[in-house]
Amino acid sequence: MNLLKIKSLEALPFEGAEAINQLRINLGFCGSNIKRIMITSTVPNEGKSFIALHLWKALADAGMKTLLVDCDLRNSEMRTRYGFSGLDKNSGIAHYLAGQTPLGEAICRTNVPNGYLLPATTSIANPMVLLEDELFEKMMADCSDVFEYIIVDTPPLASVADALKISTHCDGSLLVIRSDSVPRKMVINSARLLKKTGRPLLGTVLNRVDMGKRNNPYYRYYRYGEKYDYANSGVSSQE
Repeated sequence: MNLLKIKSLEALPFEGAEAINQLRINLGFCGSNIKRIMITSTVPNEGKSFIALHLWKALADAGMKTLLVDCDLRNSEMRTRYGFSGLDKNSGIAHYLAGQTPLGEAICRTNVPNGYLLPATTSIANPMVLLEDELFEKMMADCSDVFEYIIVDTPPLASVADALKISTHCDGSLLVIRSDSVPRKMVINSARLLKKTGRPLLGTVLNRVDMGKRNNPYYRYYRYGEKYDYANSGVSSQE
């Protein structure tokens, strides 16, 4: 198993670290059967990869053996933004799904204790063929036997259908929403799409909130006629 170093894994300020930690604790209340968690958003640049990375690190720091799966095979934010040292471009999730690399060689140890990564080492124009292959289901099942948590980062919902397919192999999803950025109707539509997959929407993460703006309409929206209050509204990122 190769060692991969994440070069740009910055320490969060106190408020951000506490929000991520609260998110980790809240996930524990979802039940012992919620182990494979998909992180997605409606559109690009809402901070989903940032949330996925730091939630993964928080789980690993808490002593849980955790795997981060980069399933944004078209345009990996993980690879381009955070920088990996020791990345083998001839391995990774796409090579495993194509039958070119054993899973044990595709998964990497990282410089985060208890933290493991299945990277997307190359960009693929149309990864749906790989995501629909039975090897993807086998991968998730095999990893579930080894890791306590699996965090899966995916492309945005409004861009491509990848995340909806991936969600069927997860126990639930988190929807990241950038405050004052995405129209409420689009967010509601994303929630509806996730519900149609038959997997639960575990919650939402409201990102980049102006905490001094107390009348921010993004603190709540109406989904199927019910008021939904965002938790974890203090999370902030550079993404």
